[in-house]
Amino acid sequence: MKVQLGVVGAGYISRFHFRAYQKNSTDVRIVADLNEEAARAAAAPFNAAVASDWQAVIDNPDVNTVVILSPSSTHATVVRAALEAGKHVICEKTLSLSASESFALGKLAEEKGLLLFTSYMKRFFPAVQIAKSILPRLGFITSVYCRTYQGVGRADLYTGEIIHPWLTEADGTSRITKLSGGGILVCGGSHIFDLLLYLVGKPAGVYAHQLLREESDVDMVTHAMFDYDNDCTAHFEGNWHPHDRIGYQRDGWDEGFEINGTGGRLLLNTPLWNGSEHLSPQLRFYNAEDGTWTDYGTVPVCPFEEAEKYFCEQIVKQEQGDYDRYVGYRVDQLLESTQLSATENMRIPIPWQDV
Repeated sequence: MKVQLGVVGAGYISRFHFRAYQKNSTDVRIVADLNEEAARAAAAPFNAAVASDWQAVIDNPDVNTVVILSPSSTHATVVRAALEAGKHVICEKTLSLSASESFALGKLAEEKGLLLFTSYMKRFFPAVQIAKSILPRLGFITSVYCRTYQGVGRADLYTGEIIHPWLTEADGTSRITKLSGGGILVCGGSHIFDLLLYLVGKPAGVYAHQLLREESDVDMVTHAMFDYDNDCTAHFEGNWHPHDRIGYQRDGWDEGFEINGTGGRLLLNTPLWNGSEHLSPQLRFYNAEDGTWTDYGTVPVCPFEEAEKYFCEQIVKQEQGDYDRYVGYRVDQLLESTQLSATENMRIPIPWQDV
């Protein structure tokens, strides 16, 4: 089949997806956004129709695949409508704001024989694929340290003035939480959790702690310790920070993994997400058997382009592939359990649903 896209959302994140569609010569039939001028600008290179109501995308008979790039708080409603209308779905992360909702969406897609992709594009760095292939050489994995340190300029969110989107509004909820479901845990941790699941697998339980200001419901820092049934432990930290010269590129972005095993150590650092087509991740492997380090060089790619190319190719083939319908659910389950642990100040067993 030929992929014919209808896109919901023309905000900031959409530009990376639209660039991918242009590069990959993907057929975009309609773009919808509440800001019709933004939709019009995004649609112009494709000579696509424009709408201010997302339902127009669902109802368009030329569309066989719906791409959802609107805020996370809207995802579940639009994904469900698209699936009920018999359309395949590509959705920006997170799939929804609820693990149970995300699981139900995966089930709905499966029952209807439709493809559902939650777009965690960092899997598509060549360095991540190489890291995955190296993992068996680590032997028994004893520990994982993963982090996402994301700069917010030189704003001091811990003791200084809080930026408006972080402040709670009259109803007691901040704008960030309303749109995205949380702070650094959701906004940055979701990508790290997807890579943790992809590289190491599903943990059994989590104990978490968060740093929040009294006047905000947004986590500025989240720590989590995940335990595995095989006695491996994974440590996570998400941190919105004011340091503009940290990270392997010295650009304030410090995100990556250290995975330790009986056979060696794997180091993976990923570049700033919105300019990654110009930078390659850093990947190193220590082989305990002969005491050598190997550095892996990869060609810079735009992971958005690689992800969208893969999703569209799978839709053409009518095959879900190894990027299954429950990728979004698994990340949302980790996010939800981590948040619950931090709120309850106790270890939480992770209630994985069978898929």
